[in-house]
Amino acid sequence: MKNFIQPGNVIEVPAAAANVAAGQVVAIGSLLAVANSGAALGQPYNATLSGVFEVPKVAGAAWTLGQTLMWKAASGAFAAVGSAVSGDVTGAGVSAFAAAGSADTKALVRFAGIPGTVA
Repeated sequence: MKNFIQPGNVIEVPAAAANVAAGQVVAIGSLLAVANSGAALGQPYNATLSGVFEVPKVAGAAWTLGQTLMWKAASGAFAAVGSAVSGDVTGAGVSAFAAAGSADTKALVRFAGIPGTVA
């Protein structure tokens, strides 16, 4: 194929709203990804769209293996799907890679690179 560019697992994007830190979960439109490196506002960085990462989790509720998750923009952490508020991303192909306890503040999450819905 002459028109193939790349697999698309990693994309280069500019830091849009603020500085980005390596390992930070980022919302790129309706996609969720993890920054591979840090970048200052407006500077490019690579973001991985799929794979399993240890990321921030909202404390207070447990989740089970395979449970669908949502990104809570205000807290910068994942939670079980529930009521979305402005900036939250639901249905973006993220799910629990392992069970997590209610007191946990980090958890293993599988990113699938599928666009979701931004509240």
